[in-house]
Amino acid sequence: MIKKIFTLLALVTAATAAHATPEYDACYQKAADDNAVALCMKAENTRLLKEVQQIYLNLSKLEDIKKWNNGNGLLSGNLKDMYNSWLAYRNRYCSLYVVASKNTFGSSSFDRERCLLSFTNEHLELIKTIIVNANSGGEEDDIEE
Repeated sequence: MIKKIFTLLALVTAATAAHATPEYDACYQKAADDNAVALCMKAENTRLLKEVQQIYLNLSKLEDIKKWNNGNGLLSGNLKDMYNSWLAYRNRYCSLYVVASKNTFGSSSFDRERCLLSFTNEHLELIKTIIVNANSGGEEDDIEE
């Protein structure tokens, strides 16, 4: 039971590192213009997307989720469909956002990467709640103090 709580805390802590990596901070501090900041955000988005995928993979290994998924991890099933639908929506929304923002300040690459990073970070936070709920097992009352 204690091991389960520590595992859960480790998963949540690892996922909360969004925008807090030394590499992202250093890149952002050195960036001279919007396009350079966009490159920092792109790298951070890639890192966060890998975290999202890892959480989906972790979910796919849980017994109850396996049944719901009706497939094989992120290769097939509900999790793959959900991930692909979210990714397609994110990409289309951010494409529209860039078109709508063309008359504002900032480069289109900055606007695109900021939008993608925001969506990815938001989805990471949302999907973390699924893994927290799936791992809780309703044992909160059994926690020893």
